[in-house]
Amino acid sequence: MPRSPKHRPRAFEEDIYPWHLGKVPATIDTVDGSLPHPAWRNAIFVVHGMGTQLIAETAASLRSGFEDSLDDILDWQHRNDKTTPFRDVGEVPPPLIAEGYWADYENLKTTFPEDWKLLEGNKGEFFLRLWRTRVLSASRTFWWFVGQLLRLVNPSVIWRIHPFAWLLYLPLQVVALSALVAMLVRYPKILSDVLADVRLYVAPKGITERAIVQRIDYRVGAEFLKLIGLGWDFRPLPKPLRKKIGDREMVFERIIWVAHSLGTVISYNVLSDLFHRSEELTRSGDKKQKEGVARFRGALRRFVTLGSPLDKIAFLFGEKTLRPWPVLNRQQIIAGGETPEGGGEHAAKEWWINFWHVLDPVSGALSNSIICGNRSPMNVHIGFFRLPALAHVAYWKDSTTLRFILSRVYGRKYLEDKGLKLHSAGWLTFLAVFGYTAWAAIILGLLYLIVFVLPGYAAEALT
Repeated sequence: MPRSPKHRPRAFEEDIYPWHLGKVPATIDTVDGSLPHPAWRNAIFVVHGMGTQLIAETAASLRSGFEDSLDDILDWQHRNDKTTPFRDVGEVPPPLIAEGYWADYENLKTTFPEDWKLLEGNKGEFFLRLWRTRVLSASRTFWWFVGQLLRLVNPSVIWRIHPFAWLLYLPLQVVALSALVAMLVRYPKILSDVLADVRLYVAPKGITERAIVQRIDYRVGAEFLKLIGLGWDFRPLPKPLRKKIGDREMVFERIIWVAHSLGTVISYNVLSDLFHRSEELTRSGDKKQKEGVARFRGALRRFVTLGSPLDKIAFLFGEKTLRPWPVLNRQQIIAGGETPEGGGEHAAKEWWINFWHVLDPVSGALSNSIICGNRSPMNVHIGFFRLPALAHVAYWKDSTTLRFILSRVYGRKYLEDKGLKLHSAGWLTFLAVFGYTAWAAIILGLLYLIVFVLPGYAAEALT
């Protein structure tokens, strides 16, 4: 059993804490002999959501949350006399986090580097301006969202959701429209740099926008495949393109795919392409490609979605936006991740886990047949007390979410943690009723402010 995280080493002890992979030894010594260190074989792949994301920003947020959660897991092990191969907390580093970064899609030079080399002088500047005109337009984004608001008040659309949704959707349109107008007038960069991501990916229009969206998917998939040493053709990558830490080539054997918000939609589509491509190569690929398919299926252990709008996207846009997964049992397309270590009551459902919160307007429990087929993921509601404005980013600090990911990426053998406690059907029903009531109160309260309170303040200010 490792020492408690509260233990403090002596000042003269060197390299106690392997805070980056370069400090992690290749093996760990245990009572059973030397074992490969899991940090060199297991990793997390994260895909960020919409907004003005900087490279490594999402990975850093996830790593920050892991720092606290890893201490919590080790404390739990210490209190419950759990034995692990680690002799000391200094041997337990957070896993490597690789990021499927796509937020710089408007940069032609980085998104299409091969094409940029062919565009000399004014040609490059022309296409750069064309891209930015298409994707960074506040007015285009504003009118697109207005069009979606009009779709939502269509009686046939509301009827398909539930007639009671009228009570929420009608005032919601007023509040949302007011917010869009305010952004257009006062904060146009929110429209052009944040909400534009949704418009572009969900409903690209024209050949340029479609090319950008296809390249986003390509880049995300390529970054994941690089973790297991493969290219999109499922053949080994050439040596210069392989992922390295120092001089050491990295090929990970166990990967947890984590995605947040709009990143879950991108990830869903990219996974669909990986699944379809691997199925095709299983039948028609050569020996190297079939070996690559086996490596892919064995490495992808979990798909974790945080604050996912997939159900809403499936309902509003369907297969115009989403590329459904193959019509196969998930156990047939993922060899390594279906059953968790030790089995358990929920083993058959644990490959895809969706974390959501009732006060996160983007998220929800996923069940739409377009994305789920005949089997929904394990839907887990995080915590309870979250502010509506902050619930959508609460996942990066939520202990339940982070501990689940951490314990699954290393596995029970190396980092055992307490089981994931699921809510009962009665509690989920309560959450649904509470969420409906809470959102009704919030929306109607905002509507009251807009219609009755703000005009009074405006009139007083003008007198």
